[in-house]
Amino acid sequence: MGKLLSGHYGAEPEAESIPLSLKECSQKLNLKPSDFVSEGPPKFFEKDFGAAGRYLLFLTDPREVRESPVWKTGYYLLPLEAKDVLAALEKRRDGATEEQRILPIEWESESGVPAEIREKAMAWANASQPLFFKCICKNLTLRCYPPWALRRRWKARLRCPKRCQPPLVTLL
Repeated sequence: MGKLLSGHYGAEPEAESIPLSLKECSQKLNLKPSDFVSEGPPKFFEKDFGAAGRYLLFLTDPREVRESPVWKTGYYLLPLEAKDVLAALEKRRDGATEEQRILPIEWESESGVPAEIREKAMAWANASQPLFFKCICKNLTLRCYPPWALRRRWKARLRCPKRCQPPLVTLL
């Protein structure tokens, strides 16, 4: 299990996340093998090289990438689309982390969804809620799509009605 690191260029990381798997990071935060920076601590920890702002890195666990031909052990710089993750890692001035807000989930009308699929989709939606930390909506919408054509599994989509963030999609 790796972890996300956040800080200002020219300084050591100021915040880190709970353990996060490489698979989750690549799926949910669009991390790619081409985002690799270095095996050891990057040079921008000591010097900012004229870069302003913050960085967001993923530090891989050597056990997780041992068998992979494309992933290396080390630091990966996350793409700019993942900048919203910083809000989840930010600390308030008093040192306490911001409380996580749980949003109610509403089903978009879809008839014929089996009870087992509904339960799996609702469990996935509840587990995925922390990724909607910048959402200003009062609820989230969950919709299941039946197997179709070559897809043999149910597809679930979780999104906010105002589209504050991109929707999350998974196969059940």
